[in-house]
Amino acid sequence: MSLAEELNKIRDELQTSFDSGVTMPYEYRIGQLKKCAAMIKAMEKEYFEAVQKDMKKHPAETNGTDLKFTESDLGYAMKHLKGWMADQYVKTDIVNKLDYAYQHPEPKGVVLVIGTWNYPLQCTMVPLIGAICAGCCAVVKPSEVAPSSSAVMKKYFDLFLDPLCYRTVEGGVDTAKALLTITWDHIFFTGSVSVGKIVAKAAAENLTPVTLELGGKCPVIVDENTNIDTAAKRIIWGKCVNAGQTCIAPDYVYCHKKQIATLIEKMKSHIADMYGEDPQQSDCFARIINKTHFNRLKSLLSDGTIAVGGTTDEDTHYIAPTIITNPVLDSKLMTDEIFGPILPILEYEDVQSVLKYIRSKQKPLVCYVFSNNAKLIDQVKKRVSAGTLDVNDCLMHMMVPTLPFGGVGHSGIGKYHGKATFDEFTHHKSVLHKPIGMESVNNLRYPPYDAEWKQNLMYSLAYYKPNASTGTGFAKYAVTSTMAGAAFAYAYAWPGSGASGGSQ
Repeated sequence: MSLAEELNKIRDELQTSFDSGVTMPYEYRIGQLKKCAAMIKAMEKEYFEAVQKDMKKHPAETNGTDLKFTESDLGYAMKHLKGWMADQYVKTDIVNKLDYAYQHPEPKGVVLVIGTWNYPLQCTMVPLIGAICAGCCAVVKPSEVAPSSSAVMKKYFDLFLDPLCYRTVEGGVDTAKALLTITWDHIFFTGSVSVGKIVAKAAAENLTPVTLELGGKCPVIVDENTNIDTAAKRIIWGKCVNAGQTCIAPDYVYCHKKQIATLIEKMKSHIADMYGEDPQQSDCFARIINKTHFNRLKSLLSDGTIAVGGTTDEDTHYIAPTIITNPVLDSKLMTDEIFGPILPILEYEDVQSVLKYIRSKQKPLVCYVFSNNAKLIDQVKKRVSAGTLDVNDCLMHMMVPTLPFGGVGHSGIGKYHGKATFDEFTHHKSVLHKPIGMESVNNLRYPPYDAEWKQNLMYSLAYYKPNASTGTGFAKYAVTSTMAGAAFAYAYAWPGSGASGGSQ
């Protein structure tokens, strides 16, 4: 059997399971989530070892930024699932006052989740949790770039999850391409912009909805009116977690000229505090995932002046936490997402020039601003379009399950975390349930349309009118007492109405 035939067979088997309705009850979904919780506990030790093998990442960092994050999202989903599954009732207007109007959440169907390598469990399992909550069946493909992590995830996913509804597929580019030729009910992809475009193009062939969690260049603005030491510490931590291989890591910094020298000195000090005088000897600092990414990052070091760091080791894929000043604006350092522990810093005097520069680029996944100036923060909030705005911290918005996470424009399509993940895999079906009786109330909408007052009354009851005079919104069409009285008489004189003994 060819790869394509094998994958299509899996897709067909999952469709059969989905069509049987097995994933629809709350009891099934919560049961699978409980298995996910047991699975995370069971795989913990092997997963830490796998990530250590892939990226030389300290288990404590893997635990805090990957495994515990996934557990937290899972726990939040388990607590709120029943409420998410409930019909959401909405208000009706006067015409439909006696009707029931609501949104009914229904699973999209059989979905595809393509994970990534930098936070393997989080970026694969959090979308899967949302798919399970929504009642979907799913095929999951971990990233082959982190082979040890991928193997551990497949092992435990296969052991704990219902194989009739959830399958894990390993493989490289050929497998990913084959998966994209199949029709899915939703595709959730985490990765680069370039690959995201390929996924979007493939999905468009079948009008398949997508969630694209991508990346971009996340800017940082450091105002003169802030605590420079704290700003430096938080920025360096956000940049050096996972050796900078984080889609929301600070990508470049614009610092006020009065504070830039102090900021760099404080950053240098905090690098030493966190990783020692020689970060290469620290077991708390991860390594670059592979030689390809190492060589790409090493080439960026010549695109400016190295102020701190710059040390590399090809054998271990080590690149030191590095600060670069005077970066060349049209170099790859400043045009491409860095995705590594290299941080360009530029100075500014007028923040308007910074906002203009950021706005001239593709919309970032996150924008960071460090300031105590409420006016400046408000300016950044209103003038910089980004997936998220973080004020006076880095990365920590990810810990708020009620804040949907995702990009805008080139940094992504769709959002997830908490209920937002459930919503990505759910079609919220609009339902209007009208009683079959009281037909006389509906007489206004039926032909003949010979009476002008009848049309005016129908409009007054059913439609909103733009209020052009005040510009404050919408106002109902006016209903006069004459029109209302005529409508009452008209309804009860209508053949078939209750007044004439007909059926309602």
